[in-house]
Amino acid sequence: MADKALASKLQYTNVTANATQQMIERHCETAAACGFNAVMLQPCWIGMAREILRGTAVRVASAIAYPLGGETTEMKVALARSVVALGADEFDFQPNIGFLRSGMLQEFSEEMRLIVEAADGRPVKSMSEFGFLTREERILCITLAEEAGVAYVKNSSGVGPGGSPATPEDIRFIRSHLKGRTGIKASGGIRSYEQAEALVQAGADLIGSSAAPDIVSHATAASIAY
Repeated sequence: MADKALASKLQYTNVTANATQQMIERHCETAAACGFNAVMLQPCWIGMAREILRGTAVRVASAIAYPLGGETTEMKVALARSVVALGADEFDFQPNIGFLRSGMLQEFSEEMRLIVEAADGRPVKSMSEFGFLTREERILCITLAEEAGVAYVKNSSGVGPGGSPATPEDIRFIRSHLKGRTGIKASGGIRSYEQAEALVQAGADLIGSSAAPDIVSHATAASIAY
């Protein structure tokens, strides 16, 4: 896959708690230079990123209820409306995995539906946290997210015990349980060109990684923390 084609699928991520203004500025400038699909940033940087990326094709993405997802539905809806008001083009969110594993499927689904509604037409991506889930729970997480209207299903947040690294097998599993309306974003531990290419070939539409520049330059980034 040509670097340009792969770059258009990469969402360059920096959601670390210790990221400085200068780091985020460089992050956005690098994304514009490389032609990445989006920058993925904490909500507090949305406004600045929009200014830096004005006139480019790079989207400004953010995340809410991340990485635990234990906020109430009302809190999550308020967060969704807030990032939309700040100017995010799209956002990822952590659904309530505890609801899913408790069999509270109506609550699980309704929360996702309301978040999608609050996005006001902007793409929403749900994090499935495969590391916590059985096969049956994974299927429910995927199918209920699609029914709720999410634009993309993710295999994980990439953080903590539930945020297992993305694998081609996981991506093919997600694809096999979607009806075709929903895309797939691969996330977690993606640090090399070879990994990213394999995930795209398996069916990923987007790739989330903090090592995006190394990926497009075909360099491994084993020394870079996710």
